[in-house]
Amino acid sequence: MVLIKKYGLPLFLLVLLLHLVCIYLEMSTIRLITKLLLLPILILYLAAEPGKTSPVVYIGLFCSFMGDLLLTRSGEIFFLLGMLAFIGTHICNILFFYRLQKGYPGKPVNLVLAIVVLAVISGGVYFLLADQLGSFRVPILVYMAIISLMAVMATQTWVHPGLIQTSIRCFIPGAALFVLSDGLLALNKFLLHTGSIDVAVMFTYGMAQYLLVKGFVAVKKDKTVPSP
Repeated sequence: MVLIKKYGLPLFLLVLLLHLVCIYLEMSTIRLITKLLLLPILILYLAAEPGKTSPVVYIGLFCSFMGDLLLTRSGEIFFLLGMLAFIGTHICNILFFYRLQKGYPGKPVNLVLAIVVLAVISGGVYFLLADQLGSFRVPILVYMAIISLMAVMATQTWVHPGLIQTSIRCFIPGAALFVLSDGLLALNKFLLHTGSIDVAVMFTYGMAQYLLVKGFVAVKKDKTVPSP
């Protein structure tokens, strides 16, 4: 655990880079292995850091791992199950972010701005894809609503006086990259159908998870922030 604590994040970035290269070079076996290593590395890194972390964080990361695993399989049922797993991730993160800001009311104008921006982005993507979604229309709409709520809750963590830097450096960009990654994934699956976008999807996804876990670790280390 000492090694994973010291080298966990560099190892994650190295595996992510290798994974992106394998996507580009169409090396399917190593691509699969590297994808399934990403979340376990982050989970072990988080566990190796001293301090207490809310169980919902670990549940959320495990849901992401299950989503990664399910999305390695082809077929509509696996796509739906993968989406359901990531909904679990976002719900866990919503709970975590809500508990962090509980008792620290933010400015309503900032909350409204975050909601409007995400509504415009999500609405634009949805209506762009609406004619292509078919039976996925309702599941995609539900998923977009939940991930947008997660991003909104992430933007509000800065209201805690001890979390301003962690929020700006980790939670807000991490949530934004998660939204971007899923938006690219949806555009590619239902509209563009090109393998070249997979590199961008996995880069933004990997960096989203990287930043969120860095934020979780920062909260875990900070004695002035009660464990949510």
